[in-house]
Amino acid sequence: MIYFNRITNEYEQSLRDDHYDIDIFIRPLDHWENGVGEIKADIVKEGSSISVNKGNGARRSTGFSLILKDEYIPSKNSYFWYNRKFMLVAEHKAGDNIYRFPLGVFLCSSASELNGRLTLSGVDKYANLNGESNVGKVTEPFSTNISAGDIMIGDLIRELLLQDIGNGLPIDPVAPLIDPYFNSCPLYADVTLSVGQYYGELITQLAQMYGADCYYNTNGQLVFRRKPTVDQPYWYMHMGYLWRYKDQDETVISKSQSTTYSLDGINCVTVSTDNSEGSVYSYTARNKNAESPINVKAIGERYPSDPIVYISLGDTSGDSGEEKCRQYAEYLLLQKTRNTISENFSSILIPHFDVDRVIRYKDEDYIIDSLNLDLAGRKMTVGASNVSFLPQNWGLTSYE
Repeated sequence: MIYFNRITNEYEQSLRDDHYDIDIFIRPLDHWENGVGEIKADIVKEGSSISVNKGNGARRSTGFSLILKDEYIPSKNSYFWYNRKFMLVAEHKAGDNIYRFPLGVFLCSSASELNGRLTLSGVDKYANLNGESNVGKVTEPFSTNISAGDIMIGDLIRELLLQDIGNGLPIDPVAPLIDPYFNSCPLYADVTLSVGQYYGELITQLAQMYGADCYYNTNGQLVFRRKPTVDQPYWYMHMGYLWRYKDQDETVISKSQSTTYSLDGINCVTVSTDNSEGSVYSYTARNKNAESPINVKAIGERYPSDPIVYISLGDTSGDSGEEKCRQYAEYLLLQKTRNTISENFSSILIPHFDVDRVIRYKDEDYIIDSLNLDLAGRKMTVGASNVSFLPQNWGLTSYE
């Protein structure tokens, strides 16, 4: 039987065996993301890879090669052409069952032919929002008008995704996964886009205004999800483990590991705003977690090169203005901390891994920051941050 996106005891145990069986195939898609074929035998796995990084916007990129055939050469009749996409899928055989996990939906960003091979590069669908693919450019000024009535964030995002790219097709025909909170959360300040900008710039701006994550998941759906701030580490610790590395001798993890530390760590972030009446609000988030090796008391206050981040809050005033600054400052501080103290190690390729998920490693909780998948070696490099080192950690000692 074939299972899709399903994790069972059989699947997990087989990954820990010496004879795990993982393969990769490509599912070409049309603009509406209907499957139009399957490519497996012609994939040249040597040099093929996938990279995934946390953060808003484009998270996934890939590069791989195919044995050169006419149907693969980019053209209007090819699998790889404008407005066409492809999904990379990992499949793992365990006994009589096959477990399949999508690794992302990509746009082909470049292609080249050499010595009987077609080498392709791809980036996830956010390229159709941020201008990387030159799709989704604003041709007439776009603005909201909250004075005419409430505009819900979820509705606004769906409207932006359905904007015409100029030939009657929407930017993204796939329904997004939007946190239910935003379906009843009104826009608190008007937003505008000028001619020449891209619709995705507004979605990114909304993520900044509301301290939300915005990215495409492995299934090719846009995710717009808020996160807790003060209690975020506590939230991570209770998400449940994506995987448990039981010990250092287990075949799942290689004996070669490395840890790198950035010594320019950021432990303070200031966010500022003003309203239409000229009132100014700001908040500085500081890492005061005594367990964190880069807390303020240990290494002093360290700010990013651009020390003040500005956000627009329209007519928001008083405590609400300060609260918005606090939420976004603490959100940014968490990201900066994870950039500084991430550890790296090698593992076999585990198909269901993704960033921003929790694993058990060295008998502690870690959040996955980055993944680099080597499709030929069926291995991956994992970058992860220790949950107990994060700036605000519920239940751990801090100081004032």
